[in-house]
Amino acid sequence: MIILTNKDVINRVAKNIFKANIFPSTKDLIDETEHVIRKNFPDISESMDSRHHSKLFKRIKAKLLEKLRGMRGGIASRVKSAIFEIFGESQLPRIDFQSSPAEINSWKSDQRVKDAYRKLFDVFSEDRTYVQVILERVWKSKKRISNMHIAWGVAIAQLFLNPDVKGIMISENLLKKQIKINFRKLQQKRPLRPEEGELDAEETSEEESEEEEEEGKSPKRRKTSRGHVPSSGRAPSPGLVSPPLTSPSRLLPEFFDNESEGRQRAREGRRESRRQHSQEGWRESRQRSGEEEGDTTGGDTERAEIVVEQ
Repeated sequence: MIILTNKDVINRVAKNIFKANIFPSTKDLIDETEHVIRKNFPDISESMDSRHHSKLFKRIKAKLLEKLRGMRGGIASRVKSAIFEIFGESQLPRIDFQSSPAEINSWKSDQRVKDAYRKLFDVFSEDRTYVQVILERVWKSKKRISNMHIAWGVAIAQLFLNPDVKGIMISENLLKKQIKINFRKLQQKRPLRPEEGELDAEETSEEESEEEEEEGKSPKRRKTSRGHVPSSGRAPSPGLVSPPLTSPSRLLPEFFDNESEGRQRAREGRRESRRQHSQEGWRESRQRSGEEEGDTTGGDTERAEIVVEQ
């Protein structure tokens, strides 16, 4: 007898969707829940109609969102830990995440923090930059990682150390903006080193996140200044997704160098980038990747490498 448990469904849905969509919408989650049941529990699925699926999703929704928040928060914590490990205390003083605002402001103002931020895209060793080594440390157990996860990990490191961003927790809207910038650069094969004014110039997403729907918070009512930071591990808006990788090549250093080539293409690429990030793109990526392919949330496989889409 096959037993369908809430925990099993939640774990499968979270694992599958997190491969390509860090911050899914309600519709994404509903679709993936039905997909998981159809594929893994066909006998049960045959006896379920739309009402049964709706009831099941309502029953697991809160726990599913909690699971996804935990996955995002776990990666964010690992990025920050890797930053301190790579730089070392001589280059980057430690900061307690329970520190007072005054202590955090003092840490952000420290010249060593500013220097670490500037060094993120400098060569660390063997033609690998600091940020590249940081990401390899975070995802060392994975054979592949999508462009979206690369963009996300780099964004966390950038905003955590950026002296112009107040606090050490990262606001959802600010993180989304930085991820969009990074993802677009990866798609266009441009260097990831920040360009002057790019974060201020980036449009804020008007799409409402699943957590905002759940908590009754509309992004139009929330301040998006650089200072206020309610979340540490949130990720991009629902439509921003990356198809699975098809080539296991290394994350190339040129994505992290200091060249400004291609700057004029940024505006032109935004519209095309948004189209590529559509819901249809996510569905196609899920079909191509398949459920059994390894996820990118961190695991125990040794000697993995960060790769970039070709």
